[in-house]
Amino acid sequence: MKTTAHILITLALLPAALVYFTTPTFAQELRTGQIATNMEVKDASAKTGDIVSKSNEGLVKSKAAYDKNLFGVVVENPNVVFNKPAVGLTPVISYGETLVRVSDRGGKIKSGDFITSSKQTGGGQKAIESGFILGKALQDLKEKEGLIAVFVNIQYRNVATEPSFGKIFTFLATAIERPENLPEVLRYLFALLVGGGAFFLGFVSFGRSLRTGVEAIGRNPLARTSIQIAMLLNLTGITLLTAAGIGLALFVILYF
Repeated sequence: MKTTAHILITLALLPAALVYFTTPTFAQELRTGQIATNMEVKDASAKTGDIVSKSNEGLVKSKAAYDKNLFGVVVENPNVVFNKPAVGLTPVISYGETLVRVSDRGGKIKSGDFITSSKQTGGGQKAIESGFILGKALQDLKEKEGLIAVFVNIQYRNVATEPSFGKIFTFLATAIERPENLPEVLRYLFALLVGGGAFFLGFVSFGRSLRTGVEAIGRNPLARTSIQIAMLLNLTGITLLTAAGIGLALFVILYF
């Protein structure tokens, strides 16, 4: 009797189990990032994978590299859509995984590369310098142009290959616009304080040492050689300490 009851219960639960294990869960939908909002895109030619930006007229296809007004990507059949469908509205995703139309204008795209907008209307490219990015590539671009999976997360990123303090100031001036970039802003501020402080102290110490050495030679010309050797050793120490400070600043920029 118990066996018969177990069989009946199993048969009753079987359809629910099949639905559970074959239908994507809401967590899976979130992971794939197919959550969009129906919005009006002024360019009627906008299609799946096109990058759009904010403008005075509304959303338009991006047409500038590292566009600071990046908004998202046009998608097709997303899992979840906010706002009711209507004539003239297009689903646009601003965060999560989706297909993006890109080209190799900025270099060959590999999985893990940052993607930004480009001068090609609606198209993206590899980000090779600091600026606003659309997100990170999840696969390689195997042709000159095409659709690839990108995890969209619009933000300012420092992706410069050669760090410089001028680029750091540019970063601080633009990244402060987005609160999510606060940790990186603090990192660059710390690097500026360390590097700038080391340079300033080194410059002041060198000037003081030079002035003291010249005065000492003037008072005791016979000790000219020994004073010059002491000045050289002092200068070497100051240079090493300054270089160490600047090196630490660059290490913070590159590896933290």
